[in-house]
Formats: sequence, C-alpha cells, structure tokens
Amino acid sequence: MSNTNQLSKEEVLHLAKLAGLTLTEEEIKKNAVQLAETIDYVQNLNELNTTDVAPTNSVVDLSNVTFEDGARNSRGLTQEEATANGKNIQAHAFAVERLM
Repeated sequence: MSNTNQLSKEEVLHLAKLAGLTLTEEEIKKNAVQLAETIDYVQNLNELNTTDVAPTNSVVDLSNVTFEDGARNSRGLTQEEATANGKNIQAHAFAVERLM
C-alpha cells in the first residue's frame, strides 16, 4: 500500500489527544505510518460498486424490539433470576472483590 496520506506529527498528536493518549516520538512516527495505511485501505472502499446495495443501519434482522408501556418484558430476567447462579450475592447483587 502506498502512504499517499501521510499524517503530520500535529495530526497524530491531535488524534492522540482526542483518544486521551500520550505518545513518545517513536510512537508518533509509527502511528503516522499506520494511520496513513488505514486511511489508504479505507479509501479503497470507494472503488466498490454499491449501486445495487440497499442502505442499512443494522446487519441483524430485528424489527421492533421494544414492548408497550406497562407490558411485562418476558425476554428479560428478574433480579432473582439474574443472580440465581451467582457465587457471592449480597443485597440482591453480585459482590466482587475491589479492583482498585
């Protein structure tokens, strides 16, 4: 792949800031190359013929997965059902060791 869209150091730093990342000089150079390769790859999608492809916002064949107000959601679990197989249940919730 050609790196026709080489990102500048400033662009990489801007993207890193948006992502909450701190990068070293080496990481900036590496990410400039990798991001440019990603952009080139995505631009290849413009070559696809999509004239007969219907627009979609989901690949899952679901429709109207809601239920009427006040109706019981039979697909969901009650709190007791959700915690029935838990090893350490306290106050109707899963109790886990503190992580931090």
